[in-house]
Amino acid sequence: MKTYKTLRGEIFDLGELTPEQKAIYTDVKSAFDSNTEWTDFSNLWIARMGAAFDGIPRSEVVEEPLYKICQDLESRLGIRQGHTSEPDYRDLLAEVISLHYRSRYQFCAEMGFDEGYLSSVLSKKKNLSLKKLEEILGRTNYRIAFVERVEKAS
Repeated sequence: MKTYKTLRGEIFDLGELTPEQKAIYTDVKSAFDSNTEWTDFSNLWIARMGAAFDGIPRSEVVEEPLYKICQDLESRLGIRQGHTSEPDYRDLLAEVISLHYRSRYQFCAEMGFDEGYLSSVLSKKKNLSLKKLEEILGRTNYRIAFVERVEKAS
């Protein structure tokens, strides 16, 4: 079984892609491997996805494994070329908050956490201790996981 693992640790079985999706994956992966310029790469995979999923609502397309794989390859290429950086715990914490709470205020009220401090953490001006992060994640039903780093920008 050949799989693809994203920066966030999601694993997709490439064998489950349809023949058309496998062809798109092969083309997009080839462009990634040849270090295509980041914006050109983005345009390539989005155009290919648009053609393959024409008429399907965007809300459904973004849940497709192929979409998530292509989006991840774009992120990896952006990191490699120095256009962006790897997500860190703050990015992931912000995502958890936006998925499960109406607002940062609600999150802070439920966690007994200072909203100003959270703002400083999420803007990368301050850090949470590992103990505090584990405490917060435990109350949100998440845990810390180790994910392999991507290659650094050259």
